Formats: sequence, C-alpha cells, structure tokens
Amino acid sequence: MSQSIVVEALFALKCMGMGVVITGAYDLLRIWRKCVRHSRFMVSFEDFFFWVICAIFIFSVLYRENNGVLRWYCVAGALLGMLVYGKLISPYFVGIMSTICKKTIYLVGRLLRILMKPFRWLFCWIRRARKKLCKFFTKRKKAENK
Repeated sequence: MSQSIVVEALFALKCMGMGVVITGAYDLLRIWRKCVRHSRFMVSFEDFFFWVICAIFIFSVLYRENNGVLRWYCVAGALLGMLVYGKLISPYFVGIMSTICKKTIYLVGRLLRILMKPFRWLFCWIRRARKKLCKFFTKRKKAENK
C-alpha cells in the first residue's frame, strides 16, 4: 500500500476520533444541564461557546494534520464518529452519569443539612434571644418615658 494512502487513512481515523471527542464533550455538557437547571440564555451561551471551541479544535486538527485543507472524507469521518458514538455509547453514558450526578448532589445536600442542623438550632436560639432582648428594652424604654 502506498505511503500516502496510509497517511490519508490515518487522517480519516483521526477525523472519526475527532467526531467522537466532540460528541463526548457535548455529552458532558448535556449531563451538566441535567444536573443543574439552566435558563434558555445560559443554554444558548454554553452552546455558542462550545461550538466556538469545537471550531477551533477542528481547525487545529486540520491545520496540524492536513495543512489546513478541508477534505470531504474528513467531514464524513467526523460525522461517522459522531453517529457511531451517538448511537452506541451516548444514551447509556448520559443516562448513567446524570443519574450518578443527581444522586451525588442529593446525598451531599442531605449530608450538609445534617451537618448544618446544630448551626440552625444556634441561629434560631440567637434570633429568639434577640427578640426577647428587643422586647425587654422597648418595654423598659416605654416605662422610662411615662
């Protein structure tokens, strides 16, 4: 096999890998969105920022590997990598990781509630004491003014 064909085949495989990396990175963003609520503005901002970074990543791969020349088999390889990852791995990865993330957030929240219980009790006690002191001094001040 010719050396140039081997180089082009490796480049096609790298483009497929690039598609897998981009889709995997977007899955991380999807997991983040499932765990933490986002407004429409934040979703749009994150998507814009994500795709700008992806464009820079794609350009750097093309520049480094193929002297900046866009080849259609590169685009097809990236799309194939995205499609294969999206159909075989993505649904399971996003489902499992978002479940783990949600359960971790829930457990950390429960743990913090338990740990903060003595402090809540202390703050309630201080608030009650402050109210009693305020009542005492306002009654005393009214009694002095009479």
